[in-house]
Amino acid sequence: MADAALFVLDLALIVVVVRCGGALAVRLWQPRIAGQMVGAIFVGPTVLGGQIDGVVDGAAASGLVGTVVPAAVADALTVLGAVGMILYMLLVGLTIDPVPMRKRVGPILALSASVIASMALLAVLVTPLLESDGGWKGSGVTSMAFLLAIGAALAAQGVPIAALILEERGMLATEIGGIVIATGACVVTFALIASGLAIQGADVSALGHLVLVVGIGAAIVAVGGPAARSRRMRLPPRLAVAVLLVIAVGSGVAGKGLIGTVLIGPLVVGIAVRNMGFSARFLEARLGQVVRGVLLPVFLGVAALHTNLRELHVEVALPVAGLIAAVVLFKFAGSVLSARALRFDRGQARVIGAMLQCGGVMTIAVSLDVLQAGIITTRTHAMLTLIGIVTTVVAGPLLAGSGASVDRARSPATAG
Repeated sequence: MADAALFVLDLALIVVVVRCGGALAVRLWQPRIAGQMVGAIFVGPTVLGGQIDGVVDGAAASGLVGTVVPAAVADALTVLGAVGMILYMLLVGLTIDPVPMRKRVGPILALSASVIASMALLAVLVTPLLESDGGWKGSGVTSMAFLLAIGAALAAQGVPIAALILEERGMLATEIGGIVIATGACVVTFALIASGLAIQGADVSALGHLVLVVGIGAAIVAVGGPAARSRRMRLPPRLAVAVLLVIAVGSGVAGKGLIGTVLIGPLVVGIAVRNMGFSARFLEARLGQVVRGVLLPVFLGVAALHTNLRELHVEVALPVAGLIAAVVLFKFAGSVLSARALRFDRGQARVIGAMLQCGGVMTIAVSLDVLQAGIITTRTHAMLTLIGIVTTVVAGPLLAGSGASVDRARSPATAG
């Protein structure tokens, strides 16, 4: 009974604090999600001190956070946060329209490659330094698994955050907006595959396992697509939503068991369902407020319970700041240069660069996955969480500095 009361109290505390952070960010002309990510830090050990039980193998609860969030409550919040992230990824998938990918496949693949290559290069440069320093890599983890985990977290792109920022500025419905979202979707898919490989051990058998899973998923979509469009398979709207939720949660649970992450399955389901003609607005109207207003804050709170920014002490503060600056610079500059090479004008290129450097929730989600798999330490997770927050906060100012408008947010093909 005491744990149940604490669960309700902790749930209310997390949701209220995280949402207050989002509201404050909006008043400061920042993306709401950036404020929510910062607000979540206030319910974790960074502010409260101590640690929750089992944050890493063998860790015992300590300090105020360990008292306020006992093991049973932390486990329940983790499950609820995972469900929230599954549904969030489903909604993200529903925002990704495959049509622009077909129309502008060349620029999308080129921009995706520039982001992935820049973060792969940065990961190759950084991971040996982190390994030699100690305290960043999980015990018994191979160098390749650590490299893939860091590269995946750094490359992850905050598709929903980019969509929200572009929508606020009236650019989401433009072709540039479509290209940014499609490119982000490609990068996120790569990041999730890389993190899945890392979790599975980053060897040949892990690659084969992942190929098998992707193949099964593709087969299900290929068979299920025509069936879903068939008139005989049409379901009443409420029942269709219920079936879709069961499929999304099932795909997340299956993904966790097969490749170590709940994120890929719901994303693919969302994209596939949208492509089958399912009403994204219908589902958004019924799920959007609950997912973004309650379940996503719970996920951010759970991530914050594993995040102690105090671990980034003075000795590592300068290197961490340098890495954050490098992530912003590499992703932004690489995307801008690639966009210019593809004949986008300067303003359009800066829009693309500003949005593609934003890691946001996806960086934190990938980091939490590999932390729970024991590939990285809590200190590394703290660093990656900070990267997710900073790249979100700077996205707005970078976009404002582009001088882009709705009229200019057109592809080179339509720019005359």
